[in-house]
Amino acid sequence: MFVDKVEIELIAGHGGSGLASFNREKFKPFGGPDGGDGGKGGDIFMLASDNAEDLKYFKHKSLFRAENGGRGGKNKMHGINAPDLIIMVPVGTSAYVKQDGAEVLIADLNNGGKKVLLARGGKGGKGNIHYATATRKAPRIFQPGEEGQQLDIVLRLTLATDVCIIGYPNSGKSTLLVAISGARPQVAKYPFTTTEPALGTVDDGVDKLAWCEMPALIEGSHQGKGLGNRFLCHAERAKVLVLLLDGAAADPAVDLRHLKQEIAAFDDKMTGKNLVVAVNKIDLIESAGKLDEIRDLADLNGVPLVFISAKLGQGLSELVTTVHKITAEKKVTDVSEIKPEVVFRPKPVDRRD
Repeated sequence: MFVDKVEIELIAGHGGSGLASFNREKFKPFGGPDGGDGGKGGDIFMLASDNAEDLKYFKHKSLFRAENGGRGGKNKMHGINAPDLIIMVPVGTSAYVKQDGAEVLIADLNNGGKKVLLARGGKGGKGNIHYATATRKAPRIFQPGEEGQQLDIVLRLTLATDVCIIGYPNSGKSTLLVAISGARPQVAKYPFTTTEPALGTVDDGVDKLAWCEMPALIEGSHQGKGLGNRFLCHAERAKVLVLLLDGAAADPAVDLRHLKQEIAAFDDKMTGKNLVVAVNKIDLIESAGKLDEIRDLADLNGVPLVFISAKLGQGLSELVTTVHKITAEKKVTDVSEIKPEVVFRPKPVDRRD
């Protein structure tokens, strides 16, 4: 089962306590305080990994606790700093912290190898060597270590895909993905064969792009009919949406209108994405003279229209070229629209001088 949302708890390491001790060496009857500082608690980082596929791992493990720092030692010895805890997540994972009943975005791990600090470990406490003065030569004061940050985190996975194929049941989405990529999703004649997003890499000789097949939509998907439209969240990062129509259906133009309505019902912002309409199964409708009829009835408004046969391989190179050309132009536009990363600044814990 594909898992794209989980809740986890993070507890960073507590800082080690300082030490109150005195030098007791022979021939040094007044050696003075020598208690060392405590070590720092472990931080918790999140790292985007290309080897992770979904968030299934977190269904079995939801509590992550970093190690505490070591206590300060005699002879001004510093306590051991605890190692950091690094949590691996799939590329495309976003982390939200729960604050005052709301969820605040603190990290968007949209690139492989990206590493983000989520929970900071506590500082170690000071030993009694810091409290010696001319009038207080034998202090027995020391600091306990600070507590590490404790956060309730919601992880959401949005697949890092460039192109999403969206269509009705049995429109040929899986057959298309198999034909243009190395993906091997289940292909069958019954509806709703695809029950979770399927990824494939398409190489047009110039660039390699990630194509994703979404589970089928139907009229009323936004109301929970069929498989619903919750998987559409994985199209949010896509640069192009390919609306795949069954050319042999009773009315492909109506299907196109319903697909657009379902996408808009999920998120109005999705309607601003680049669209390409692909009409599949032309091998079944060419002789019936329906190509011109579909072209005339479809409300395209400048959206590219490509006729294909995923089964026979007809028109696939034109479809891939059209889509990849749009993504190339989108990359140039995105460079000038880079937004600054969100920086999470949690409420500070009690600070000690």
